Amino acid sequence: MSSAEGEQPPGLRHAARVATTGWSMLASLLWVRGELSAHPEVGMKGNDMTRATRLVAAIGTALIVVGVAVDTGWAQTGRLDPDGNVREAAYIRLPLSAADQRYGSIDGTRMKQLVREVTEISLANRDDQTNYWGRIAGTRGEEMAREYVERKFRELGLSDIRNQEFDLPTQWFPTSYDISVEAGGRSYRFASLVPALRSHPTDGVLDLEAVWVGTGSTADFHGRDVAGKAVFIHSIPAPGSMGHSAGPAWEGAITRAQDLEAAAIFVIYGISDNFTIWQSLGGNITTPGAFMGYRDGNTVKELIGGGETVRVKMRVDIDYRDGLKTASVFGTLPGTTDEEIYILAHLDGYFEAALDNASGISVMLTLAEHFAARSQSERRRNIIFVGTAGHHVRSPGSVWMHENRETALANAALMINCEHVSVKQTVYWGPAMRKTDIPSPRRWWVHGSDRLVDLVLDAYRTFGVAVWDHMEDRAAGEMGSVARDLPSIQIIRSPEIKHTNQDIPDWVPEAGLEAVARAYAKVIDEANQLDRAALQSTQQTNDQ
Repeated sequence: MSSAEGEQPPGLRHAARVATTGWSMLASLLWVRGELSAHPEVGMKGNDMTRATRLVAAIGTALIVVGVAVDTGWAQTGRLDPDGNVREAAYIRLPLSAADQRYGSIDGTRMKQLVREVTEISLANRDDQTNYWGRIAGTRGEEMAREYVERKFRELGLSDIRNQEFDLPTQWFPTSYDISVEAGGRSYRFASLVPALRSHPTDGVLDLEAVWVGTGSTADFHGRDVAGKAVFIHSIPAPGSMGHSAGPAWEGAITRAQDLEAAAIFVIYGISDNFTIWQSLGGNITTPGAFMGYRDGNTVKELIGGGETVRVKMRVDIDYRDGLKTASVFGTLPGTTDEEIYILAHLDGYFEAALDNASGISVMLTLAEHFAARSQSERRRNIIFVGTAGHHVRSPGSVWMHENRETALANAALMINCEHVSVKQTVYWGPAMRKTDIPSPRRWWVHGSDRLVDLVLDAYRTFGVAVWDHMEDRAAGEMGSVARDLPSIQIIRSPEIKHTNQDIPDWVPEAGLEAVARAYAKVIDEANQLDRAALQSTQQTNDQ
């Protein structure tokens, strides 16, 4: 019988089943209570009977209420926005305990607005001609991000606000390119196709035969003549743009193609969607190359697999710019001692760069707001906030800290790096990634004493910050060069969308931002209860 003929929709049928369970439990309770009263030898007396009655009644009543409320259609429209994304309110947030109410002012909705404000800087610098845009190091986009952070520091009343400038080495910029695939009398141009980051220019226009080599293993290349040809490699994120199967740590397919004298290397990135990505072929690769998305790459595969003669025409012009500068911005909340806590977040990024690293900037600014609202007497240590320079061009700000650690970090008790802190967990479902209603677990790092490790992990548990099983053996990202110079912590997640045109605010859940900022605030409070030596690793203590 159809729903129109009187059958309940699935959601209402489920509601009825749950409600019926509640009523059944209440009925069963009455029977059990009668049996217990009739058989006092079982030993349940007055207060015990009352507590049992209340417990089962509460469970039964809750099931009735849930059953009445549950309706699949209502739940779907309530938890998804018009674009089909999970609404922020659908994410799980752990309630604050009485002891942690002081962190309630850290609000994910306000933090998400900060993310949007930072991504708007990228959008103001959009370049649809080359697709090389965002908050690129050494450009006006990165400078605007620094000005934005400095303005926030001033609004919050931070002191000793200053910029530290760095000269950049020669920088790579694609000025123009034209890449097409020719087959069956047709010419194909793909929206996702861009030159590989820092790849070499072509010498005029290349006109090459196209060859498909699968994932580029030794078996895929065996017996293939790729010399002088355009090699197409399907690379699988493992787990994201910084680790993909064609790279040197996995199949080594890109290096293999160059060693076999391919004239151009094309990497199809991903097993879903159609990402445009800025990613390097590798530091030792001099062969011109490009990246393209999964769907566009499948079109090329089908053309080659269909027996067509497929050729590639490729022209890439690169501008190498000297004399560019970048800068870090500092601001301080003074404490009551001369010891310091550093909180970092890098400013630059590709495309909108919501995860990488508007999310980290949001956490840094939220921590500044949170601790600025407290009196100086509550801050044992000076808290120094740093929007760091040129992360994607070798992190000169962090490298400077490491090289000058004897003076710059002489009083530093702790460093926290805010980077890639909140992104939606996804699952692959066919040729698309499906978003879930939980933030993705992060890689984690703590350098310091066992006591520091314990209080960090306890803070993560308290606020529901999910992390991987084992700690990283090194600190990836902005803090990498300086992480072992002092007690330091970070969480970081680098998923498939990193460095792609899909790194947009929709991928950054409020719940994750909020949980991380609350956890870091608690870490700072508890670390401030400990002397500096209690935070340090045994090696650090012995070196002093």
